[in-house]
Amino acid sequence: MAASKPTSLPYGTVPSSARQQPSKFELHIEDQQLSNFKQLLRLSPVAKDSYENQQQDRRFGVTREWILNAKKYWENEFNWRVHEKKINSFPNFKTNITDDDGKVFIIHFAALFSEKADAVPIALFHGWPGSFLEFLDLMDLLRNRFSPQELPYHIIAPSLPGYTLSTQPPLDKDWKIADTARIMHKLLIQLGFESGYVVQGGDIGSFVSRTIAATYKECKAMHLNFMFMSKPDNVSENALSELEAKFIHRLHDFQATGNAYGREHGTRPATIGHALASSPVSLLAWIGEKFLEWTDQDLPLDTVLGDITLYWLCESFATSIYTYREDFTTKEKGYFHGQEKLHVNKPMGYSYFPYELAPIPKSWAETTGNLVFFKAHEEGGHFAALEKPKLLLADIEEFVSIAWPQRN
Repeated sequence: MAASKPTSLPYGTVPSSARQQPSKFELHIEDQQLSNFKQLLRLSPVAKDSYENQQQDRRFGVTREWILNAKKYWENEFNWRVHEKKINSFPNFKTNITDDDGKVFIIHFAALFSEKADAVPIALFHGWPGSFLEFLDLMDLLRNRFSPQELPYHIIAPSLPGYTLSTQPPLDKDWKIADTARIMHKLLIQLGFESGYVVQGGDIGSFVSRTIAATYKECKAMHLNFMFMSKPDNVSENALSELEAKFIHRLHDFQATGNAYGREHGTRPATIGHALASSPVSLLAWIGEKFLEWTDQDLPLDTVLGDITLYWLCESFATSIYTYREDFTTKEKGYFHGQEKLHVNKPMGYSYFPYELAPIPKSWAETTGNLVFFKAHEEGGHFAALEKPKLLLADIEEFVSIAWPQRN
């Protein structure tokens, strides 16, 4: 992997208040690396027919038919350079973040920087098996609406440590969500946002966001499109809307049959890391299943393969699953990922998407923080920024108009 010489792009002017100017970055995968990937993909076998992989309802996982079709498209039609061009059409940066113990992390982020003096800094945090790619369509909506002089926000979409284009966690100590949150906070402060910023996240990014909001005074507000929690004892069984009652089964189904992958990530991460580093088709099955199961409608195959290809080219699967250990080491009833005590007293927003893997009702969510904004949608799932970027962006903008202190 290599970075080519970056070009100047609109929205690429870092605020002058930044403590350190990040380096512009342009992604370019070497031809030989792509050739090696294609050769390994061609040679990767697919499991033979079985009763389980013939079930079209996917209750046992992805079908053999889907894998064969996806592999054929990946080999013959998928063009990584198209995805690379899209990535590089946005300002991308890398910067050094020095941790409290002196270790230096190289953190990647895509961004839209505004030239407005009062622009609101908003950090968008992805999860697993996603990446910063999730937010590019949402960012595209903004740059199509606003010039750099008019954009009311600074949008920062980092690659979390261990994911794709950022440094992996250290090899000599454990790493948890709080550590990732600390590095992300340091990034935002280094970019000059000491006076305040907003965090937004789904999946793992929601836990990073909650940790930041509960820990750092500079974070002024938090918007989430994902929560994972048990029903609070003080909430009535009947405190569900008609929509919430219709889809609560997805949470129960996930708890009953859908979280085996997470247990493997959390209890045997080394083993699954080796297994999925051995074959692109293995990675396709493991991650592809989630893009099929956790969405309202199947995403375009090219979009799914773009995400999986970036994981493969960056060798990031094994270093991206560290957060799952926290799921299976805490025994307290709570918010998952060890967050049972992280009540957020700052303004909190929550967007409900019914095809989420765990669509948490409003009555549950409002027990975890100062909920000032809630929007229930009748479509959309776990990958909201990919599935419904217009809906998610509208929610974020409405939330910021309510929650940002300088607007009140």
